[in-house]
Amino acid sequence: MNEYFLLFNRIEWALIFIAFAVCFQSPNIRWLIGNIIVLKTVDILTIGIIVQWGAFYYLAISLYDVVIISMILKRQKTAGYIASLKIPWLSRLARSSAQYYKLTSNEISLIILYLFSIVINLASLIERLIRKYSEFDPMFIYNNYPMAKFVVTVLSVLILCSLAINGANNIYQDRKSNKL
Repeated sequence: MNEYFLLFNRIEWALIFIAFAVCFQSPNIRWLIGNIIVLKTVDILTIGIIVQWGAFYYLAISLYDVVIISMILKRQKTAGYIASLKIPWLSRLARSSAQYYKLTSNEISLIILYLFSIVINLASLIERLIRKYSEFDPMFIYNNYPMAKFVVTVLSVLILCSLAINGANNIYQDRKSNKL
């Protein structure tokens, strides 16, 4: 089963990378998807280690989800900071992203989806602790966890593809942020 999830994780990464290429016209969406690519790369590189952590696995991937949520919400500040570092191509992209920052409905959907993922992770952790420290042996979340996480992953990829298509159609570029 782990091999299946590792393969699916890599497929997800490749699809997000394609979404990054598609949204090249929108600095806002390109910055968002670029950040998610970096986080997904870290996920792919560390998942083999994290899976072995037992109950702490659920906390680690919940932390990963929290990082994605905060990255979405603090994207303009992060982009503004990176723009001030004067790294040639990265600063230019970051400046454009900060300038054209707009929190979209798709991003709000991503936030809700990652919050749902955190709830699934924490519920699974609680169920695991109940099984370990009591005579009660609930298996509902354990049995449904892989499919629930699969659904969350597929929906997140679909949302990112939708964002990329909107970025490719230049929907977000012409809306300058008032927060600069």
